[in-house]
Amino acid sequence: MSTLCFRMQTANSPRTKALVAAFVVLVASNVNAHAWGYEGHRIIAEIAEQFLEPETAHRVRDLLAIENRTTLAEVSTWADEIRPQHPETRRWHFVSIPIHPNAGESSGYDAVRDCPQQECVVAKIEEFERVLGDPQASERERLEALKYVVHFIGDVHQPLHAANNDDRGGNDVAVTFMGHQTNLHAVWNSAIIGPAVKGDERAYALRLAGDITLAERQQWSAGSAVSWANESYSIAVHMIYGQLPHSGSLPDSYETEALPIVNQQLSRAGVRLAMVLNTCLR
Repeated sequence: MSTLCFRMQTANSPRTKALVAAFVVLVASNVNAHAWGYEGHRIIAEIAEQFLEPETAHRVRDLLAIENRTTLAEVSTWADEIRPQHPETRRWHFVSIPIHPNAGESSGYDAVRDCPQQECVVAKIEEFERVLGDPQASERERLEALKYVVHFIGDVHQPLHAANNDDRGGNDVAVTFMGHQTNLHAVWNSAIIGPAVKGDERAYALRLAGDITLAERQQWSAGSAVSWANESYSIAVHMIYGQLPHSGSLPDSYETEALPIVNQQLSRAGVRLAMVLNTCLR
């Protein structure tokens, strides 16, 4: 359960075409690539909507209506879209937990080391959860908090947004993937998921949501932004920088091996987003 909102409430009572399309996105992206890209964030939002309680869904619709929006997917990339106008928010999208910590340092999230001045995705999830769950906040403030929460819960589930290997989240790691030159971060943002989605994020999300068991929902709904960041960090350490090749020419099997990891992270993020919203907006 999202403990921040809980306390707040208590206190206040065809494949080729798809590949081409994916790599057009990659070429157009700059080195500060966004987590999951357009498809991933919309998928997470769509999954979350499948698990909203009726009262929560009603409150979400009321908040979105302020800007004439109707779905969480419509606002899921807003926090990326405003970054050029608000460069101060750049560090809010990730947390740099070192892959190789110094001797004596924690191998997981350390707020003092990894989130100075509360400028990281973990702290921002916690901050905007508090606003979203505060009935004394204005509707505009709660809408902005909603948009940030939707996006940042997605971001923290992208493993390369929770790990620091001195390569700027994989942006500095040149790779060849499916015959195209790109970088490791871009592969995990869009290139793995794009061909699988084939331009229909909602259908893909519904399929993922339908595969989530009750036991998985119950298990994934536990924890907080800190434990989710540590989970993503562990995937980066053991899978992306560990078992899977992470530089040079990636083998044809890379997509097959990585896609289940991506799918699970998208599913976890959707379930957890729904949990947070159900807690903050009940």
